[in-house]
Amino acid sequence: MDARIKAFQEATDGFTYLARLGLAELRQILGDERLVDGMQNGRAQKFEYTTELCWKAIKFFLKEKEGVDEASPKKIIKAYYLGGYATEDDYLLLLEAVDDRNRISHIYDAETFNKILVRLPGYAALFARVSAQLIKGSE
Repeated sequence: MDARIKAFQEATDGFTYLARLGLAELRQILGDERLVDGMQNGRAQKFEYTTELCWKAIKFFLKEKEGVDEASPKKIIKAYYLGGYATEDDYLLLLEAVDDRNRISHIYDAETFNKILVRLPGYAALFARVSAQLIKGSE
């Protein structure tokens, strides 16, 4: 297995664990609002990192399988979908993940930040599906 796909798989595993922790559960485990805030920021950072690894793993996969060599995340995701590797729902969700990754890097209000954090479990499930497909397709 290629190192890029393996790195994405490993990041997905760690992100999935963090994404599935609810805010109430975090508060109960950590007990200190400052720690909860730090954990929320860590979850956001892990999401950014995993999203970046996702499209780059797809890029490598498509180059190897299809000879596709696009530069932008959205073009890579579109080629992945058009190649028959993703459902339309997953294609749209991947585009949303890239948009949220960009938003979370440049937002400064808690409301938008928290709206994105609520979507993390769905993104974790998406990344797990993509990871499994990339691994299967690389064998």
